[in-house]
Amino acid sequence: MRSLQLGLIPDDENGEVLKRMVEDGDDLTLERPVEFFHVFADEEQANAFAAAAAEMPSVAVEEPEVDDEDVWQVCVIRVMAPQHAAITESERQLGALAETYGGYADGWGCSPADRPH
Repeated sequence: MRSLQLGLIPDDENGEVLKRMVEDGDDLTLERPVEFFHVFADEEQANAFAAAAAEMPSVAVEEPEVDDEDVWQVCVIRVMAPQHAAITESERQLGALAETYGGYADGWGCSPADRPH
């Protein structure tokens, strides 16, 4: 079953991450919070993106944070099963929105799913 599942995942950057998750025993059919990261040069850009992203359905947006190199990051969280098409589409939508505010997408991540007991 695992080899079939691996064969259905496209060979691109997102696919490689998802394949590693499957190989580590994760069940990609289980929903969990998936974090999408976006970076901006200044606080005004980050805040404008955060406000716009918060208007999107089914997302939570964390407060913008600045790192020690004065780069602003905004994390947008969507609860979803980490399926390739859904991850790629969320990245595309959020990345396009970030670009309108002078930022860009900086990847995504999630924890392994909690297994039902």
